[in-house]
Amino acid sequence: MDGALMLILMSLLSVALAFAYSGTLDLVTIYLERKVWGKVMQRFGPTHVGYAGLLQLIADFLKYLSKELFAPRRTNKWFYYGLPLILISMISIPLVLIPFDYVALAGLEGLLQLFGVDISLTKYAVSKFIDQVAPGVGLLGYVAVVAVTMPLMYMLSWNQANKYGALGAFRTVLLLVTYEVPFLIAIASVAALGGLSFYQVVDFQKSVWLLLLNPIAALVLLVTVIAESERPPFDHPEAEQEIVHGWNVEYGAGEFILLYGLYLYTKALYAAALITLFLLGGWLGPAIPGLPAGLTAALWFTVKMVAVFLLFVWIRAALARPRVDQILEVGWTKILTLSIIALFVSLFMRVAWLV
Repeated sequence: MDGALMLILMSLLSVALAFAYSGTLDLVTIYLERKVWGKVMQRFGPTHVGYAGLLQLIADFLKYLSKELFAPRRTNKWFYYGLPLILISMISIPLVLIPFDYVALAGLEGLLQLFGVDISLTKYAVSKFIDQVAPGVGLLGYVAVVAVTMPLMYMLSWNQANKYGALGAFRTVLLLVTYEVPFLIAIASVAALGGLSFYQVVDFQKSVWLLLLNPIAALVLLVTVIAESERPPFDHPEAEQEIVHGWNVEYGAGEFILLYGLYLYTKALYAAALITLFLLGGWLGPAIPGLPAGLTAALWFTVKMVAVFLLFVWIRAALARPRVDQILEVGWTKILTLSIIALFVSLFMRVAWLV
C-alpha cells in the first residue's frame, strides 16, 4: 500500500512539474517575443514593470482579469463561458503526453544531486509510463487533441452570433484541414525512422539528428507545426489586422487572455517541443562539466525549445502573410507533395538499414 501511495504521489508531482515547467516556458517565450519583436520594429518592448519589463506579463494578466465579464445578447451563456474552459482543458492534455514531466523531473533530480541527494525521479514520469504501457499513445493522443480542438473552435465562434467570428472559424477549418494532412505524413516520416513514441525518437537520435537524416521531412514538419499553431504567416484564423481577431472576436479581456494568451501560445510551445523532440535530439546533448546528467538534459531541452521559438519569431518578422487562397494552394500542392516525398525517403532509408 505504501508503494502504491508513493507511486500516486510521485505521479501527481510529475504532472504538477509538467504544468509548472510549461507555464514558466510560456512566460519566457511570450516575454522574448515581445522583446525581439520590439527590436525588429525599432522600439524597446516591455520596460517599465519590473527589471527590464519582466513583470509586465503579470501586470497585463491581472489587468485583463479585472475587466468586466460580458456576453452578447443572442448567445447561450453556458456555451459562451463554458467552451473557452473546455478548449483550455483540452489543449492542456498534451502536457502529460509530451515528455515535459520527464524533463522537469530530470532537472529536479539533477538539482538534488548538486546538494548531495541521490534519488531517481525520471522513472515516475507519467509520459514515460504511458509510453511503456502503450508506445505511441502519447504522440497519437497529441494529434487527436489537436484535431478535436478544431470543431470546438467552430462551436465557440458559432455561438457568438457574429459574422466576423464565423469568418475566422471558416479560415480555421480551411487552414487546419489543409495542413493537417502533410503534418500527419511528416510525423509518419519521423516514425518510420525513429519509432512511434517520443522516447524512441529521441533515443534514435543519439548518433545523428533526424534534421540531418531527412531534411525534407524537417522542412515539412516545421511548416506544418507553425500552421497548426496558427503562428504567422499562418495566422489567418485570427488576422487581427483584417477581421478584428477572428473566431474569438466577441470575447472580452478575461476570456481573451485564455483564448489567445494561453491557448495559442500553448500550441506554439507544443510546436517548439515537437521540433525539438523530432528533429534536434530532444534532451540529448554534450555533457556539461560539473553538472549532473539530469540537469544537463533539462538545460539542453530548454535551450533547444527556446531557440526554436525564436525561429518562429524570426519567421514572423521576416515573412509577410499571403492571401488565404495562396496559403491553401501551397498546402495542397507543394507541402503535401514534399511530405509524400519525405515519407518515401524515410521508408527507403529504413529498408536500406534493415537490409
